[in-house]
Amino acid sequence: MPTTTCASTWAVVVRAARDAIAADAHVPIALLDDPDPAVREEAACVLAASSHRAWEISAALHERFRVEEIPRLRAGLVLAIAQLAREHRHEDATGFTRACWSDPARPPEVRVAAALGWLCLVDDPAPEDLRAVLDELVTDELGLLMAQVPWLQQVDPYFGAGLAHTLNQMFDPVQRPAFPDSWGGPKGFADDPPF
Repeated sequence: MPTTTCASTWAVVVRAARDAIAADAHVPIALLDDPDPAVREEAACVLAASSHRAWEISAALHERFRVEEIPRLRAGLVLAIAQLAREHRHEDATGFTRACWSDPARPPEVRVAAALGWLCLVDDPAPEDLRAVLDELVTDELGLLMAQVPWLQQVDPYFGAGLAHTLNQMFDPVQRPAFPDSWGGPKGFADDPPF
């Protein structure tokens, strides 16, 4: 089967899945309040991929963000809000992410996730105050926490280094380093981290 046929078939499948999420968005929205943190996290990931109903979904993600107590889930909610906004061109997410990363009262994982989200939402060069926030907050400990966030898991098979590598790629997009995987082949980073 030709590659273009596979790619176009896959695009149809992905679109159908995203449409199904939107059609039944009430189900994962309800799961944002599940007592199990893993269920809440997966619900946010699913909702970020919706093809429409973005305003309703974004409102639900924001509502959960306001009450979420688990650090990695807070970071994931910020990235889910940013991904949804990027897909649907929501202008309010740029202001939301900027307000989060620039607020010293916010926890580090929220500020760094918001900085990543903001960088993915705008074409502007990173302001010096954003770089200062990242220089201050990106630590090995935070890298390990962020490695658990679904948006960064795909670029972090290296014990917490994915956050630093992702930021390096965003600020200095030179030749990506390749690392051998356990099967002996080259393994690089996602083309467009974190989403």
